[in-house]
Amino acid sequence: MRSALYTGALTHSRRTPTRNVFRYPLSTWLLDLDELPELARRLTLLSVNSRNIVSFHDRDHFDGDKPLKQAVIEFAGDPEIERVLVLTQLRVLGFVFNPVSFYWCYRRDGSLACMVAELNNTFGERQLELLRGGELAYEHEKHLHVSPFFGLDGSYEYAFSEPQEQVWARIHVKEGGARPLTAVLHGHRRELTNASLADMLLRYPLMPMRVVWLIHWQALRLWLKRVPFHRKPAFVPGQGSVRQDSVPR
Repeated sequence: MRSALYTGALTHSRRTPTRNVFRYPLSTWLLDLDELPELARRLTLLSVNSRNIVSFHDRDHFDGDKPLKQAVIEFAGDPEIERVLVLTQLRVLGFVFNPVSFYWCYRRDGSLACMVAELNNTFGERQLELLRGGELAYEHEKHLHVSPFFGLDGSYEYAFSEPQEQVWARIHVKEGGARPLTAVLHGHRRELTNASLADMLLRYPLMPMRVVWLIHWQALRLWLKRVPFHRKPAFVPGQGSVRQDSVPR
């Protein structure tokens, strides 16, 4: 089975205009989307598209109007894609928030066709980024207002490992040739069993709620450090966040 739990840490390093570094323990899920029915049969505490202690719902991703694997393949535009893995949070007690989910999209011959980054902000807005090619290193312009302490200028530099015994993902925020912030997720694989799932829920309780709380706690710290604040721009579905002078009147 390719699906697994990963436990590790998330590290953020902000360099300018004020230094702010934090590191938190983290648990996350790697799901082979073809294995969802088997996971629901094997794991007592997990359900798919129905309520349970832990649950996966197609509606929590993309437009939510079709099975997630179908949505990913259609967005990628590559009919040769056969297998899709996603690194994400699942609902715990009915609640989920994913700042970002990462998708590895593999062709029938086992080659990596592309990655997809699915970004969410705390305003309920979502933006999909298609990262073409199999080199596991990409750059993509910013199209979503994620943090009030960064503007829309610049880009994200992504780098990934393939999910094996360990997995990691790194994002540099790039502005004017500088990298004012780096975020790194790193995890170690654990086999998915009823015992490991129960242990994860005890060691990392209410993980999605904790993610939201930590986002607001760090935002408060930056505000107290007087990091410049950027007002939230308008959001256009399918286009992303847009600057005020770009919004049609």
